[in-house]
Amino acid sequence: METVTLTYKRPPNRVNHFQQQLLYVDDEVIVTSQRVKPSSPIVQNGETVLADNFAAVWFVFTGLWYDVGKVYNLNNEWTGYYCDIMMPVKRRVDATGKLDYFEITDLFLDLWINPDGTYQIQDEDEFEEAVQNGVIDAELERKTWEVMKTLIAEVEAGYLEQRLREVIYRAGFTDPIRPPTM
Repeated sequence: METVTLTYKRPPNRVNHFQQQLLYVDDEVIVTSQRVKPSSPIVQNGETVLADNFAAVWFVFTGLWYDVGKVYNLNNEWTGYYCDIMMPVKRRVDATGKLDYFEITDLFLDLWINPDGTYQIQDEDEFEEAVQNGVIDAELERKTWEVMKTLIAEVEAGYLEQRLREVIYRAGFTDPIRPPTM
C-alpha cells in the first residue's frame, strides 16, 4: 500500500513527521490510516476509546479548519471520532501530480465524538496555556473557538457524519465499519 508523509506542526516549534497509509485522495480530502500514539488515553464512560496502537482512519479536508479521525480499538471496534482543530491543510504534489506530503498545524483544541453522538472538548488546558503564552494570538483564539462551535453544530445536525459517508462512498470503500489492514 502506498504511504505518504504527514508533517504535523504544533506551535510554537514542535514538528513531527509521520508515515501514513494513503487510502484515498482527491481535491477535497486526503484519507489516510495509521496506528496512533496519543499523549494520553481518552476514557469515556469508563471505557478507553483512544490509546496506544489504536487504529485511526483520518479524513483531512481541503479548506476546513479541522480533520476527523475514525478511531478503532485493538479489536477493530469503532470507538468514536477524534477531531483536531487545525489550520487548513497544506499539500505538495510531485511532478506527476501524486501527493508527496501534506502538512497540518494543530491548534491544540480537539473534539471527541462518541458513537452515540455525544461529545467532549479535549485539551482546553493546553489551548489556554498557548493563549496565555502568546503562542495563539487573539485573532487565532477567536477563530479556533468559532471553528469548534461550528464543528459541534455540524455534529449535532448530523452533517459531519453525512460528510464522512459521502467520502466513503466516493472513495469506494467496501466496508467503512472496519479500518484497513495495517
